[in-house]
Amino acid sequence: MMSAIQPPPHRGRLTAGMLLGLAFLAGAAQADDGASIEAGREASQSCAACHGAQGNSPTPAFPSLAGQPARYLVSQLKAYRGGKRENAIMNAQAANLSDQQIRDLAAYYAAQRREVADPADAGSESGAILYAHGREGVPACAACHGVGGHGNRPAGFPALRGLPSAYVVQSLTDFRDGKRAFGQGGLMLPIAAELSDEDIQALAAHIATLD
Repeated sequence: MMSAIQPPPHRGRLTAGMLLGLAFLAGAAQADDGASIEAGREASQSCAACHGAQGNSPTPAFPSLAGQPARYLVSQLKAYRGGKRENAIMNAQAANLSDQQIRDLAAYYAAQRREVADPADAGSESGAILYAHGREGVPACAACHGVGGHGNRPAGFPALRGLPSAYVVQSLTDFRDGKRAFGQGGLMLPIAAELSDEDIQALAAHIATLD
């Protein structure tokens, strides 16, 4: 596992170049080994009701996990287990997971094909511009998450395509409020700090169109 990237002590600005440099360093870190996809598949049975049998969520209330980078999933499950990321359902689900089970689950979901069943027809022009090009103080989302929202597996940056709008809004708001300051999430803090409620809604609306 890569060591946690600590968030800046105050609001700052990250350029796209800085983010891509950090992505390169993250990608150079050695991935977890010893994970079992088959063991992860068995362990995932208790997750299927919310996240789908193969990690493609059947309801917009919960995010799809299929195809997400294993490193990202490991960090999130450990954060839920340790209470650094708060969600009543996930805190309870992750509470008794061992490190091995977390690695196995992450390996299983990372190996699944991500499917976007029903992308939104209408998005947000301002959200599309912000996502693709950014603005002063806000690097383009595409720099880390990809033009089509496919993420960056070597760096551990998550895929955004297929995520429910409500989930994206909540995640960006949590970053802005400093509630997800652990691991690579620290990179998002100075970016989200520059986003208004309208920006967040616009980005969520655009991301909902990515297929």
